[in-house]
Amino acid sequence: MRVDTFPVGALLANAFVLTSREEAVVVDPGGVSDELRRALDGVSVVYLLLTHSHFDHTDGALELQRLTGAGIAYPPAERPVFTAMGQDPLPLDRALEEGTRLSVGGEELVVWHLPGHSPGSVAYVWETGKTVLCGDVVFAGSVGRSDLPGGDWPILARSLRRLLSLPDDWVLLPGHGPRTTVGFERKENPFLRGIDDGTP
Repeated sequence: MRVDTFPVGALLANAFVLTSREEAVVVDPGGVSDELRRALDGVSVVYLLLTHSHFDHTDGALELQRLTGAGIAYPPAERPVFTAMGQDPLPLDRALEEGTRLSVGGEELVVWHLPGHSPGSVAYVWETGKTVLCGDVVFAGSVGRSDLPGGDWPILARSLRRLLSLPDDWVLLPGHGPRTTVGFERKENPFLRGIDDGTP
């Protein structure tokens, strides 16, 4: 499966296009750039997937839905967060939960519920590619905020420990900034020092 990254919106959040056999999903469409539109030419977009409901990851979803006809998918626990952040909840065409499996052109993404940055925050795990699209749970050298509506640091710490349970060579694709690996973050991320000593 091909994974392309497009920084979009005012905060340059990462939108991802995952393509396999002329099918695609868009993860976290926080805006719609010309480059993102071109990446979708000639493919069938099956879902617009949200890791969580913050505006910088969702603001382009309705425009992309109009352009592609794809359904918007996210965890129902994020609906109150839209409201708490002053937004109307986006239409929920497919509700996601822990363990949901999504097919993309013969490949598969598995939903992991990783709350703490927001209550329904999820990651999309591409097992055969050893890759996790992790939203704002962790970044290269940092972690997501837990002081926004619905955030909770002890819960986020459990989610981080779950990510650190993966082997070192797994790739993490965060919602902002460059890609990284589990091993690099385990060794170098100051916010994760000692965090995997606890029990998830």
